[in-house]
Amino acid sequence: MNIKRIALAAVAAAALCVTGAAMAKELKVGFSNRTLNGPYFSALTEHIKTMGTAEGWTMITTDARADLNKQIADVEDMLARDLDYLILNPQDPAAGLRIVKQANAKKVPVIIIDSDLALGADVITRIAPDNARNNQLIGEYAASQFGDTPMKVALISGNQGNLVGQTRSMNFFRGIIDGQLRAAAKTNFTIVSQVWGGWDQQGGLKAMEDVMAAHPDTNAVYTENDDMALGAVHALKAAGKLADVKVYSYDGNKNAYKAIIDGEMQATGENNPKIMAEMAIDTIKKYDAGERHFTDYSLCPVLAVTKENAEKVYDPNSLF
Repeated sequence: MNIKRIALAAVAAAALCVTGAAMAKELKVGFSNRTLNGPYFSALTEHIKTMGTAEGWTMITTDARADLNKQIADVEDMLARDLDYLILNPQDPAAGLRIVKQANAKKVPVIIIDSDLALGADVITRIAPDNARNNQLIGEYAASQFGDTPMKVALISGNQGNLVGQTRSMNFFRGIIDGQLRAAAKTNFTIVSQVWGGWDQQGGLKAMEDVMAAHPDTNAVYTENDDMALGAVHALKAAGKLADVKVYSYDGNKNAYKAIIDGEMQATGENNPKIMAEMAIDTIKKYDAGERHFTDYSLCPVLAVTKENAEKVYDPNSLF
């Protein structure tokens, strides 16, 4: 009798395994990243690849190398390989819309990550940090640091036409305006220059050198990502001006956190690629299970990082 029960249990277990295997869906997921130039983008690709692989999915990742034509070609190649889902970090809005339409034509659902795209685009959702609120908080913090002292701010942007960069910088200045109006019922800042840093440290360094040459009275700089901010810090240190210029940024790079702890930067905001990767994988799982009600924007939690909390969030072993 015991032998019979054991045999039946073994058959039932085998049936469950077969059923489980049948339920486990082998998806093919593509991720087109607009660049791998910088630790943030590399970490985003690595987290998405690792998490998707852990789900048993086939993951295909590409690097557009900041070239919209290459990104379009990359996605065309992936779509030809019968993708089930596409995660896209578009190089620019024009390329993004074209790619989404190509995916729509193949009936491949698209998730936008770390970038923006016009609301008319047919995508599941846009996974992104809360660029608006985070940068408003950073701007308010900058206003509080300067008090009655006039701010002469240089803006170092990533590349022209980038919607995420525009959202970050515009809301940083909105935060300054709100902070100054609350404190003194007037604004007291000037944007002395906008220059382009190409999203990396070398570009930020060169842009800061140009600002110092053209506007030596600059006393604050805002960069649209931390890599450019760290480049600006190098330029200011080399010129002996770091003590005279406060540096603000946004991205949540561990090296920026360390720079804040060391007093070389003032503030940044958390933009964690691991959190966004988790949200992208979870969105695919929900969509594949039949859920269809997603918001246009799926935003990460808000956190402005300053001297007061940088040590709490700093992780020297983080990928980013």
